[in-house]
Order: sequence, then C-alpha cells, then structure tokens
Amino acid sequence: MEASAADLQSEEILTRLEVAAARQASYAWGIGFFVFDAIAYACGIHLALTAESTGLSVLGSLIAGFSTSGLLIVAHDACHQSLTPDRRLNRVLGTIAFLPALHTYSLWRHGHNFLHHLHTNIRGLDYVWEPLSPSEYSALPAMSKLRYRFFRSLPGHYFYYMFEIWWKRRFIPRKKYLSTVKKVFWTDFTFVVLWICASSYVLILLYSHSQNIAIDTVSMWPVAIFKGILLPCCISQMLMSNTEYLHHTHPAVRWFRDPTEESFDDHQARVSIHVQYPQPIDWFVHWIMDHTAHHMQPTIPLYRLNATQAKIDSRSENTVQYHFKFSKLLKITPQCKLFDDETGNWTDFKGQPTGVTSELGD
Repeated sequence: MEASAADLQSEEILTRLEVAAARQASYAWGIGFFVFDAIAYACGIHLALTAESTGLSVLGSLIAGFSTSGLLIVAHDACHQSLTPDRRLNRVLGTIAFLPALHTYSLWRHGHNFLHHLHTNIRGLDYVWEPLSPSEYSALPAMSKLRYRFFRSLPGHYFYYMFEIWWKRRFIPRKKYLSTVKKVFWTDFTFVVLWICASSYVLILLYSHSQNIAIDTVSMWPVAIFKGILLPCCISQMLMSNTEYLHHTHPAVRWFRDPTEESFDDHQARVSIHVQYPQPIDWFVHWIMDHTAHHMQPTIPLYRLNATQAKIDSRSENTVQYHFKFSKLLKITPQCKLFDDETGNWTDFKGQPTGVTSELGD
C-alpha cells in the first residue's frame, strides 16, 4: 500500500471525514486531465514537426514539453492510485502518461512512493535533492565538487533531475540503485523502449511528409527525433527538476540523519513546501505545488489538493509557504548549498551558516 505511513497520524491536522472526502477519486476528472494533456502533447508535436517557420516549430516543442510535464504529473497521481477509482485503469493511464517523459512506471513507484514519501528528507534514504554535509563535500574529488556545485547553482539546478534522478533511477533498472532488480522493472522499461521505437518511426514519417522528403533520407531522422522526443523530454525534466527543488529546498527546511520522533503530519508540514503560484498557473501545473497536502495524504487526487492545502495552511504552524517570485529563487539557491547535520543549518561551500531553519525568509 503506497500511503500506509501517511495514515499513521492522518487525523492530527485533517479530520477523518475531511481526508475521506478529499480522497474521493473521479473517473471524469482523472481521465479528463489525461486526455487534455495527451491532446496538447499531440498538437505540440504536430506543430513542431510540420510548422514552416522556426519560431512556430520551437513553440510546438515547448507546448509538447510542457504537456509532457503535465502527463508526468498525471502519471504521478496514477502511480499513487489517486487519479481514478480503478487501480487497473490507473496502472494503464500511468504507464502511458509516463512514456513521453521516458519514465519507467515501476521504477518511479519504487523511488517515489516507497523511498521519497516514506522517508522524506531523511538522509541516506530520500535521494531527491539530498544535500551533502560540509565534511562530505570537502572529501569529494575535484570533479565531483564541480558537479555538485553546478547542480546547486541557479542554472545548474534545472539539469539535476535529468542526470541525478531520471538517468540513474527512473529510466533503466540499475542494480547499483536498487536492492533488488525485479522483473516488472524490465517489463516496464521494455514499454519505454517500444515507445521510443514506435514514436520515432511516426515522427520520421510525419516530418518527411511535411517536408516532402523521402522517408529513407537518414539525415533528417535526427531532426525529427530531436524535435519530437528529445527536446520535449528535456523541457519536461528541467521543469521537474525546478519543481522538486522548490518542493523541499528552503532555508527553513532541514534534513535529518535519522527518523524524527514527531508525528508524520508535523514532519511533512516542516519539510514539504507550499509554493503559491497565481491561480491560472496553479491549474496549468495541476496543483503540483500544493505539496504539503500531497505529502500528508499522497492518495488525494491532484484536482482536490488545493482545498486540502488551504485547510493545512490555516491550521498548522509548521507549514513552510511563500508566494513564488523569481527573486525568491535567487535568494534560496545561494543559501542552500550544504547542510550541517550537527547544527541543523544550511551552509555555503565553506561551511559557513547561511540561515537559521526557523526563519522562512518569505
């Protein structure tokens, strides 16, 4: 059961009735979001490959990239069995929705549901944006230090997810990052490979037809695959990298060496951030930034998160929340380089404290 740990203290901030009501999944809403993102993705791909101007072609790839990110969020809900009331349908929709972002369903489920959610911000268990301590950083070889510094920079944080999470843990099953390599991992990875092969053929066919070029003109294949697979996938992963960074990185949010003794709800309120976007953007990103509500109750569907988050914000003194501005990101990235386990504070690369965790810096 994905959310078993989330049920341990579920009544502390939200009542049983509120949780039960919020967990009600809908076929119409769940399938509706899947269809919306899928159509937007298909339209973006078509525009990217058939547009006569470079500007429209780039616009098409951007639409496809943002829609791939939307499908990734839909698949995320399906993986939590919260998208629709039917588990088998969730499995099918989730597997399909993960494909444009080249994600293996069961690998995501293993890393996200069973590691990230059950051990949020516990060092050594939760690998999503896990910071190094000053001593760990100082012990790194020079090239590893440069790599770490890049990913913790403003431009570099957009590429972290692609190289440190997707490639290592959510694409190909790797024994190095898995206690057991299960058959289902390879089965789901096979679906991704088949998607790459089938979509490449369709993209090449569409592009050759739009450009009036013979399909066996090998030189145009990379262009079609780049516009239709690689660029949208890269855009979605850059968006996901920024999203997951904002979810759990803030001067007020700390990391832990060992599981804490506080309740599940209190812990999630402290470490899962609510970044407030303007309402139209919030809808466009499927309320993915109402993250405290999601971590307290992972089986709440995306289309019910907003109301639940509002209740949590009004009742919990521990919630970390702020209205997003790019200037906030400019302040967060230089403050959150390393995390000192002994003091419970973020530090710079020299080990000097950059802020106190009790200060939100909103």
